[in-house]
Amino acid sequence: MKEDKILLLVGEIKESLIAFDKINNLYISYTPMFNNTDKRDIRDAVLLTEILCNSYTCLETILFRISRAFENHLSSEKWHKELLRKMRIEIPGIRKAVLSQESYLLLDELRRFRHFKRYYFEFDYDWAKLDYLRIVYEKLVTLIKKELEFYIDFLIELADLK
Repeated sequence: MKEDKILLLVGEIKESLIAFDKINNLYISYTPMFNNTDKRDIRDAVLLTEILCNSYTCLETILFRISRAFENHLSSEKWHKELLRKMRIEIPGIRKAVLSQESYLLLDELRRFRHFKRYYFEFDYDWAKLDYLRIVYEKLVTLIKKELEFYIDFLIELADLK
């Protein structure tokens, strides 16, 4: 892969991580409301759902860009699931794996939720499920940021800039 293509990918990942941090900062600012089981309401559920879905979409976009840069073919059917699976795999001599097994499983949980939410338009949110997804999300945030920073380091080494 050409150096300029690698550096563009590094820039795209960093730009998306800034967006991810903004979404996460919104989540953190509303955590007290999400935690207050006596006062949380439909607005809190809608906001939390949007944060979870937007976080997943932001991370999926990063992974898609990595996949595209390394010319990984994705089938048109179920490409979202296939993308995650492929990002867990190291391709010897080409690229390291982006995701650990743990982050893969956490992201897959959010992917399934986002898919469900895209086709579910009711407002009877299941707070038990949302609380579970909050645990998934909170585990993922620190882990994925470390993995993506590690991947940026790999890309910079690949560009022979370190």
